[in-house]
Amino acid sequence: MLGGMRYFNVEEANRLVPLLTRTFERVRPWVERAQQLADELGAAPVPSDPSLASLREERDTLLERIRGELLQLQEMGLEIKGADGLVDFRAHRGGEQVYLCWRFGDPAVSHWHALLDGYAGRRPIESPDDFAPTYLS
Repeated sequence: MLGGMRYFNVEEANRLVPLLTRTFERVRPWVERAQQLADELGAAPVPSDPSLASLREERDTLLERIRGELLQLQEMGLEIKGADGLVDFRAHRGGEQVYLCWRFGDPAVSHWHALLDGYAGRRPIESPDDFAPTYLS
């Protein structure tokens, strides 16, 4: 991203939830099918068997479609943590860099976590005002 990293406040992140929901509704079935294909290919007695070419081709096509969809989100400054719908938004809370986090199915961005804590360390957003507005607010 030009000019450095993008930071979001809670309102900005929440404005993107409808787009995220639509994107992952489209992508999640592709992710599931690509995983099925990877499992089938991994379980094949001879993974290089030419008869598996169509499965490899389908998997590769799905992976490209998934990458294409998620790249658009990354170009907006979002960090995709899981192709099944786990997204982090960089934010400032006090003097600390943190992530606002959203998971597919959540109606809004309602949690945050420290940069190194990950999803397991997420905490509820008690006051949206704790997260600094950005130049885009």
